[in-house]
Amino acid sequence: MTTHCQRNRSGRGLCLLMALFAAPAISIAADTTSATEPLESGPKSGATIHSFFVRAVTGPHRNRSVCYVCRYGSRPVVMVFVQKVDRKLPALLKAVDKIVDKNRVTGLRSFGVLVTDESSRAVPVLQTMAFDERIRMPLTAATTAVAGPGGNRLHQDAATTVVLYREQKAVANLAFKYGKLNDEAIGSVLDGIEELLEADTDTEK
Repeated sequence: MTTHCQRNRSGRGLCLLMALFAAPAISIAADTTSATEPLESGPKSGATIHSFFVRAVTGPHRNRSVCYVCRYGSRPVVMVFVQKVDRKLPALLKAVDKIVDKNRVTGLRSFGVLVTDESSRAVPVLQTMAFDERIRMPLTAATTAVAGPGGNRLHQDAATTVVLYREQKAVANLAFKYGKLNDEAIGSVLDGIEELLEADTDTEK
């Protein structure tokens, strides 16, 4: 049978990342959580976004250790954590790119973090995906330490966690299990970013 990767050679980076980091930790058959039940993952609204260092994989600081929380300071930020690579991940990142470009003058920024203890394998593949999919936001890799209770408190079942913050305080977070990142989910992220920008404008008045 011809696979998606064989049919779409431009998506080789995504396919390789999915092969490395897409297997759910818990089988679907064992998942008894309601489909409508929100997944709690990431800093809650009002929580401080603590600084942490990542390895920059793409962007101007490529191959360096960077704290994007520090660099972006008080700006409104879209922070995307990836623990399992979903097929719709590039669509999400490109949608965020578009809204960031549109609102760059307001200070809106973004970055993505692949959470893995296998960065030597992930980094070149992440670079390939960014090139293939023309993703402009800085993509980074960080160890699983950033996901723990002493860090960003990511739920183990959350394949993708989007944290929206400004003034280094969390405003909202949205989390999706593996396979649940669809067009509706991406739309909810974009709506959240619009609300983040509106709240930021209200603060300035």
